[in-house]
Amino acid sequence: MNFRTGLFFLFFLTINHIIAQLDANSVMGLPAGTTAEINAITTAQEGAIAYDTTVKRMLQYNNGSWQEILTAGNVYVGALQISSAGTINVTGIPFQPSSVTFRAHANVETFNLDSDNLTNNDRGIRNSYGSMDGFARNNGGSITQQVIYVGGHGNSINDISRFASNSNAIGLRYGDQNGDLLGKITGTVTSFTANGFQIAVNYTNGVITNTGNNVRPTDIHNEGIIVLYTAYR
Repeated sequence: MNFRTGLFFLFFLTINHIIAQLDANSVMGLPAGTTAEINAITTAQEGAIAYDTTVKRMLQYNNGSWQEILTAGNVYVGALQISSAGTINVTGIPFQPSSVTFRAHANVETFNLDSDNLTNNDRGIRNSYGSMDGFARNNGGSITQQVIYVGGHGNSINDISRFASNSNAIGLRYGDQNGDLLGKITGTVTSFTANGFQIAVNYTNGVITNTGNNVRPTDIHNEGIIVLYTAYR
């Protein structure tokens, strides 16, 4: 090894050692700003990255908007049970959610179920079915939410039951064979907390009375639902 080669080798080892030392001065920072400041930038280069100091997350500019870079630690799935009107406090989420989505099906009332719903050709609420999707999102203090539902009835399908609301994140409209209202279960997300969210649940009576077939407007108060949810940081 000649002098020049040895000097180069020594220089390489020195540089490699310097690069390997990580400290506060050697860490590369990202452009940072509040949510409002970042959202005000509408002509960023596709794929640009910035750090949001409001929510303390990294954002990427895609398709004309800033989107949070999600990881597994930013998403949490769970289930809740509704059995009466009132307030439900969902806790145990390992972060404060910024949004949550919901999904539920009429006449699925318990966490473990494997059966029909008793009386064949029943005209009442026990034979009503349908599916809903909803969401709630925190918009800097105000909450945006929406739910949609569509269903039918096991007795026959002369008409369908439909429901949509931009003041609820949960909503099921139980309908009879003609799509007439047998009752509603709705839920409004009222707040996001440090480890969950709060829902105000309301039950609305139906409009059908059929004494001969044991159908009453208050039947909805015997109903419950299991709601699956996905929370996002």
